[in-house]
Amino acid sequence: MRCAVIGDPAHHSLSPAIHRAGYDANGLDWHYDAITVTPDELDGFVRGVIDDPGWAGLSVTAPHKEAMLAYGEADEPSLLVGGANTLVLRGETPTLHNTDVPGFVVAWRAATDEVPKRAAIVGAGATARAILVGLAGFGTREVTILVRNPDRAAGLLELARALDIPAEARLLSDPIEPVDLLASTIPAEATAPYARQWADSAAALFDVVYDPWPTPVAVAARDAGRIALNGLDLLAGQAVDQFYLLTGRQVTLEACRSAAEQELQRRQRL
Repeated sequence: MRCAVIGDPAHHSLSPAIHRAGYDANGLDWHYDAITVTPDELDGFVRGVIDDPGWAGLSVTAPHKEAMLAYGEADEPSLLVGGANTLVLRGETPTLHNTDVPGFVVAWRAATDEVPKRAAIVGAGATARAILVGLAGFGTREVTILVRNPDRAAGLLELARALDIPAEARLLSDPIEPVDLLASTIPAEATAPYARQWADSAAALFDVVYDPWPTPVAVAARDAGRIALNGLDLLAGQAVDQFYLLTGRQVTLEACRSAAEQELQRRQRL
């Protein structure tokens, strides 16, 4: 059977290392590749995969998560987030899933038993939406959204209302009240001017970036003695459910993270 991660580009993805390690651990003679697919190529590629019985499904990364909703029956997290990162072809009808949501939950629970009652999210894109949905599952009571332009937070604020979470948008530079978690979903370089003040206000910090590492947010978290999670935690967390959906077999968070970390270290040595 075949699987792949598609994106534009896709060559940087660590998903092949994670899934191939899972195949080895489960004795599966499967193949997993990283395939760059442009937006213009997406429809033809996905329909070709759906029509080919040799494919078990796809992992999906930027910029295709929103467009994937046209190719199957979407689960609730995909509909809430507005995008899917997994296409599954195991049944008669293609199904779509967003494993970033449970991935965030798995990564957080592996780091701490605390429940994030108050949180801040930096950015307002697809990953921010997935984190917000995950926070709703925790029962988070209040969210602050930090963005360069408050107008860009409109969609995330609307989602917060749908999830019945009180939320407000502020500028990146605005001070925030103490929170249990601050999750940054923006490029690392954009966080540098604010990382120290965020670390002063948050009990835990989650930066979805993993390369280059450490990011300014990670350094600030370490210096302040805070809990720090990064993009490898999220990548490994989402892979746990994704691997099961695609294969019906189990992998652990630790095994997924180890495979991703080893591949990242290998690339850094080249």
